[in-house]
Amino acid sequence: MSYQLETNTDSSKIIHLNTGDATTYLQSGLTTYCSFILDTPIIIDKQHSALISLNSAIIPYSMYNIRTNINDRLIFKFIGNETKFQVLIPEGNYTITTLGNIIKELLEGVSQTQGIYTIAFNRTTMKYTFSSSVKEIYFDFTDNINSCNIELGFKKNEITPITGIGNGVDSLQSTNVPDVNGSIHSLFIRTNLTSKSSIDSQTKSFSTILGKIPIDTNFGGVLFYNPRDNTQKILLDTHIINILTIRITDEQNRNIDLNGLNCNLSILIDIVNKTDFISKEDRRTQEIYLNNKNKEKLIDIENNRTKA
Repeated sequence: MSYQLETNTDSSKIIHLNTGDATTYLQSGLTTYCSFILDTPIIIDKQHSALISLNSAIIPYSMYNIRTNINDRLIFKFIGNETKFQVLIPEGNYTITTLGNIIKELLEGVSQTQGIYTIAFNRTTMKYTFSSSVKEIYFDFTDNINSCNIELGFKKNEITPITGIGNGVDSLQSTNVPDVNGSIHSLFIRTNLTSKSSIDSQTKSFSTILGKIPIDTNFGGVLFYNPRDNTQKILLDTHIINILTIRITDEQNRNIDLNGLNCNLSILIDIVNKTDFISKEDRRTQEIYLNNKNKEKLIDIENNRTKA
């Protein structure tokens, strides 16, 4: 779709937002879900339309890759016992090595396990290997709520071989390559103004996504988003902007916790003529339609002449 900014429209507007200045925070403890009430509303004339786009963003990478009630649970069973046990991983930012170390400590801290566990990461296969000195256990990921199966390299709803880990049994290797950042690869900026021009694969329908920010820095760094050529512009239905709600989520539409830090966003509002939204393809379609209608009229006229 193409459009032109005309001289007979109002100039573009840009809204600079700092989540620390929000009028209201819509979830306790989160700076990433908030609402701003503009003292000076943006009003678009009825004969014009507006496009909204994410102009830039500065977001601290302070969110964790292991999050409470998201991916912090490992369920296991003992051979011959259907009772489920679980360990909960403290939320934090883990590497492939530190994640293995903390799970080793947690398993050895369960009184029923009665063994020493080894969790090694093979750099060649890029998979975990689990082994134990005494007690045989196996992992059960069928209860997938809050499961860390992706981070450990197992499939959703998978049960590891019930021959178990330990007592001289062969070591268990993770099925897939572990992804310690499996719960968050990108950030999605969502607003109350965008609902009809963006589709995501999770809902398979229109969403409120304004922009997607890839995570391309290490934990503790800062994410800088400043698109140059490929900026997504979304047509607005409204002609007045006085309340702007911002929500930053992961790809599963779960709110992100920056752990008390704030971020900066710049949102661009372009004012354009409504006629600018007829693309070349649409114009061509209209021309074909009109040409066909004209042909039909000529055929009717010729048929009438023949009948006469």
